[in-house]
Amino acid sequence: MNAVPAVLAVKDKLVLMFAPFDEDASSAARPGRAWVLVGNAGHAGQLKAELAAEGWEVEVVPGSVQVLLLRLYCEAAPPDVLVCSLGLEDGDAFQLMRLLAGDAHAPALFFSSHQPRAMLHSAQAMARACGLQVAGWVQQPTAKGEAALALRAHRQAVMYPARTEVPELTVRQLQALIEQERLQTWLQPQLRIDSREVVRVEALMRAEAADGTVLGDAQLVPALRRHRLLEAALLAQARQTCAFLARCLKAGLALCASINVPLHVLAKPGFCAGLQQVVRDSGIDPSGITIEMAESDAASDLGTLIETVSRYRLLGFRLCIDGFGSAHSSLLQLSQLPFSEIKIDRSLVAGIDGDASRQALVACCAGLAHSLGLRVSVEGVESEAALQAVWAAGCAQAQGPLLAPPMPMKALRQWLRGRRVAPPREALPAAG
Repeated sequence: MNAVPAVLAVKDKLVLMFAPFDEDASSAARPGRAWVLVGNAGHAGQLKAELAAEGWEVEVVPGSVQVLLLRLYCEAAPPDVLVCSLGLEDGDAFQLMRLLAGDAHAPALFFSSHQPRAMLHSAQAMARACGLQVAGWVQQPTAKGEAALALRAHRQAVMYPARTEVPELTVRQLQALIEQERLQTWLQPQLRIDSREVVRVEALMRAEAADGTVLGDAQLVPALRRHRLLEAALLAQARQTCAFLARCLKAGLALCASINVPLHVLAKPGFCAGLQQVVRDSGIDPSGITIEMAESDAASDLGTLIETVSRYRLLGFRLCIDGFGSAHSSLLQLSQLPFSEIKIDRSLVAGIDGDASRQALVACCAGLAHSLGLRVSVEGVESEAALQAVWAAGCAQAQGPLLAPPMPMKALRQWLRGRRVAPPREALPAAG
């Protein structure tokens, strides 16, 4: 029997081989445990020395997929991190990930290899696709201490996270937030990179809890969706946003806004009629509202998708694919849909100033959008270097902490004083 069937023979037992750590023992005082699985002895020694100096408990294990799986099977608990190269004695890291796929207690993977960056990026992508945690990567050869430094952030953020117990919102709490109008709309400006003019503001959902703390959309939206209250909450958000735009218009600021609405809500006739009525009552032209839809929604059933987005476009709204580059939407579908803009996902923007691959990907996305007559924006810009990199890649509009954070409407009115707002775009043709 060769090596691969021998590994597959223990595959059915993988679900039993990992025992989770005692959570009470998970404190900053406990050193992290790392196994180093690389074929080159010199490379393994360097990694062991670096990690040990950083306070890790390190063990070098043979560079074999089969031996590793057997070792893990015999362990009472797995290591926190498995540092491995892409090529192994009897296989490779991709085969290993396939065998570990789906196990919630598998160690986090940290890749260290002489292979090109594209291969390391592929390894990370496969790990995530297999439901495995990625601790980071370094491309060999590295400067002394580089691997340990790259693992430090993972150790602090993942192994020893700050304990903040956030109780799940109940349906009664959510209904109270809506009825008492404690659901708030915060707005984040989007700017033109060259002129720093304000292009529009993105509406984000916030709420004030009974104790005065502010709840974010990451806590609100899933709970609202689960309790079937998201449609009502989004209409309330649209009402607040349109009222703000109307006040700005009276003050001489023709500001535009965007709202995030998932496809399953957009497809509801009641929401469509409700949004149309909200905009009509406010006196805002529908072309001043951009509906942002997640790229994952853009990969949905083509018939439903075309019918839904075309209806909103006929009503005069603009449409944007949000988080472009984070999912697998069809380029053919994109060419068949009446979108007016794409917003490139923050995952492609993070670290773009030092990553030629990300620069090329963003430039490719921007070029595709321009060739289809679409506007291009990016989200998540955190540094001036990143801003200049996305500008060089062909993106004209950006938002992120560097330019302006999300803020309540009162704070935004103060922020807008003395700032230039980009002239509004021409309205779309009337339905007909």
